[in-house]
Parts: sequence; structure tokens; C-alpha cells
Amino acid sequence: MTGRFRPLLTLIAIGVLALGLGSLGLAQSNRIVYAQSVPVTTLDPAHGAFLAYPAGYEVAFAIYDRLVTFDETFTLAPQLATGWTASDDGLTWTFTLREGVTFHDGTPFDAAAVVWNVERMIDAERNPTNRPLWNPVAGTVALDNLTVAITTHEPYSALLNTFAHGSGAIVSPAAAERYGDDEIATNPVGSGPFMLDSFNPGQEVVLKAFPDFWGEPSGTDELVFRYVPEASTRISALRTGEVDVIDSVPPQLALTLETDPNVQVLTTPGLRPMGFALMTERPPLDDVRVRQALNYAIPKDAISRGVFQGFARPANSPLAFNTVGHVSAGDFAFDPARAGALLDEAGWTLGSDGVRTKDGERLEFSLYTPEGLFPGDLDIAEIVASSLADVGVDVTITKIEAAGYWDELRKTPENIAWDIAQFGFNPSSSDGTYHLDSLFTSNPPGAAAIGAWNIVRYDNPEVDQLIAAAKTSIDLDARDAYLADVQRIVWADAPYLWLQVNEVITATRADASGVQVWPVIFTIVRDAHR
Repeated sequence: MTGRFRPLLTLIAIGVLALGLGSLGLAQSNRIVYAQSVPVTTLDPAHGAFLAYPAGYEVAFAIYDRLVTFDETFTLAPQLATGWTASDDGLTWTFTLREGVTFHDGTPFDAAAVVWNVERMIDAERNPTNRPLWNPVAGTVALDNLTVAITTHEPYSALLNTFAHGSGAIVSPAAAERYGDDEIATNPVGSGPFMLDSFNPGQEVVLKAFPDFWGEPSGTDELVFRYVPEASTRISALRTGEVDVIDSVPPQLALTLETDPNVQVLTTPGLRPMGFALMTERPPLDDVRVRQALNYAIPKDAISRGVFQGFARPANSPLAFNTVGHVSAGDFAFDPARAGALLDEAGWTLGSDGVRTKDGERLEFSLYTPEGLFPGDLDIAEIVASSLADVGVDVTITKIEAAGYWDELRKTPENIAWDIAQFGFNPSSSDGTYHLDSLFTSNPPGAAAIGAWNIVRYDNPEVDQLIAAAKTSIDLDARDAYLADVQRIVWADAPYLWLQVNEVITATRADASGVQVWPVIFTIVRDAHR
């Protein structure tokens, strides 16, 4: 665990212990209480990009508006922009802005505010995250008070998805100037239906209805987002009416909750394929035969049925089934015999102790996993380790605290201790190009760190060219064809142990309405009411 997380974790622990269920209070008709499985620590779309994913995004969607939004089916719709057109060459997008909108601090929303926000997000020093979404944007100019033109370096078909993404949240420029980049994260000011009342980072965010909201109010006076890490505690609080909404419901308990007349269970297929990253630049994982063998050794159907009680499907592509651009890329069906044959072919001979060796070296890996960060993460890690042992691979599991897990994955090569690490990328713009670009575009030459989320150090020039072509293709059919080729090549190269795509499971009180469950693992309560 990195040192910079220790003070925050201590505060979180103290807050949770002090909270107790008794202080939750019974839900009130004009208040929605959402018990989240992850703490909210920052609410700035640039710096930190809502660390402690997805909880920060869920709060931000109630505070901020974006130019464009989408619903649980990922249908794009206007929000702060009422309409848009693209130039014939695909390089300029012109947005007409909504009239009569004010920020929570009373300052007006206008074209100048959009220009300020876009320039902030395309500045890689001020906004170091979500770069595949913002790198294509060249700049923006105000054509008049309610019209902006946004230009891209090359045609970029997914621009609307970028502005619908959480990082497209429009911040009050006046508030950002007043608080500065460091303090705006805990003093967020947007133009959404709710404004900040209080924020105790790592414990609780309280929002109150914004009386001058431009849209239709939900009828809820107060939204409370509270960190409740234990699933059993969240479920108990929901059953007793102490909270109205909970996330990350374990599949086994979802089946029980469905029988409770006072509770409704909301599910949707997710867009996050889960699996294990393989450090492809380090022997023996630099051998594709070894990586493919590991994939054949894992009982994916059994994981989906057993661990997730059918609330998951084995993956058949680097993209989840409902992601824009998905195709079925192949099949690594459970086949231990084939796994063994591939390892034999790669020169790894099974020894009398059940572990394979080659040139005096044992086939052994360090597997990193968080506990409580991903659905069923520790159970899956143990199944994977046991299954690999069955084909002669010795795996040592190391548990990493959830708060420090992302830092472990993104360390420089000389500091990385893992060979296999549990991971799932969530394309929160819903776009397959963004997903594949983030994970599989080669890292910058000579760079110690990764470019986006290519933590496996995957490097394939053909894939780079195909992703670049998909990003700049105005013809959506051509774009999808490029993405299909990427998926098939990457799948065969097996830089991951491909496992399952989970359903997102949320539960609410039966009298709570307006809660949306998005495939990108967000539970959206912006329009929730009782």
C-alpha cells in the first residue's frame, strides 16, 4: 500500500466505525440515501477524475451537467447542448447551447464556460486521466454567447461519447478560479439538479436540490451518498428502510432480495469484461503459447454459474457484449488437455512434483488481486490459481488493499512485482474504440509508465494502425470493421486471461423510483425520488 493512502484510509475507517447503522436514520420521503460500496474522495472531473471509481462519478452526475448525456441504454441525448452538427470533413462540431442556465454559484452558463472547460480537459498537465477521450480534441471557440465550435485533430466519430462521459462535466469557471485546482475537488460547483451541502471525503456527501435548476426537478430535496463497505450492512440497511439505494449486490444475495416485497432488484449487463492482465514483456508470458495455455486452463462457465449464480457470461471478446463495436472474437473453452499441450510445445515439462520446469526454471507466477474491489475478486483469484496448478503452474496470490490497487498496476516496469493481476476496464463512454485504445495501443517508445491503461505492455503495430483508423473513421461501418479486426487479433494474442462479463446489480426500496443502472457499473440517482 502506498503511503499517500494511509491517512485517507484511516479517516475512512474512523468514519465508518463512528457511523454505525443507528445513525443512518429512517429514510424520509423527500430524501434519498444511497449506500455506496466505494468511498467518494474527490469531485473534480480533471484532477483525480473522481477517484474511487465509480462512486465519485455517481455523485458528479447529480451535481454537474454535460453537453450531451445518455441513458441506461446509452442512447445519446441533449443536456447543456440542445443540438449539434458536424462538418463534412468531420473536423469541426458546432454545438448550440441551452439558454437560461446558471451554475450553483449564480454565474451564467454560456459559450465562454464551455471553452474554459474544454481547454482545461485537453490540457494533459491539468487533466492527466481519460486521455484517449480528450487527446483527439484540438480546441474550441465561442461563435456567440450560445454557440461553440469544437475542433479535432483528425475526424473523431466518438466525440459525442467524450462529452457524455463523466469527465465531460461542466464546472463553473468562476468557482474553479476561486477555489483553485486543489480545492475545487472538494467544493464542486456545477449546474445540475443538486448542489453541494456538505462533503466529508471518504465518508459522506450530502447534496441539496438546486432551486434554479433549468430542468424538471425530481421532487427530492436531499441526496445523501454514504460509504458503507460491507455488502451485508448495506443490505440490512436497505431491508429496514434506513437507506433507499445500494450498489454492488452480491449475486447470491440478489436472489434472496428478489423475494422481499419491500425491495426491488435492478440489473443490467455490464460493459466491463473481467479477467487477469498478463505481463506480456516478461518471460515466460512473452510467449503467446503460454498465454493461450493459461486461458484454456480456466473453467469460465463454472465461474459464471457458480461464483455469480448466472449473473455473468463468459467473455468472447476483449469487449463486452453490448459495447459499441463488439464482435465475437473467438473461444478459449475450458480444455486442460490443450493447455498442457501448449505448455509442452513451449518447452515446459511437467515434473514429479506437479510443477512444470524449463531449463531449470519453475513455471511460477505472482498473482495480484484486490479484495472487495471487483465482484467476487478473491474467490476468482483462488479458482484461477487452483486451475493453473492443475496444469502445472505454481501461482502465489498476493492480496492488495483496494485503495492502493490501481497504483500497483501502473507502477514503472522495474517496480512491478506481479505477473498476473486481476483487472477489468470499464469503457464509461460506452465506446469500443475508447476501450481498445486505452488497453491495447502500444505505450510510448521508451516510456517508463503506460500511456493509458496498457498495463500488460501489449505491443502490436498492426493493432496500433487499426485502432488509429477506427478513431478517425467517419464511416461507422468501416470503424466497426477495424474494431472487429482488433478484437480478433488481440483475442488470439491473449494478453489477458479472459474470464466473464458481470451484470451490474443494484437494489432499491420498492417505493423508490427514477433510479437508473447503467452498463458502465454506475447507479444514477439524479432523478431518484420516493
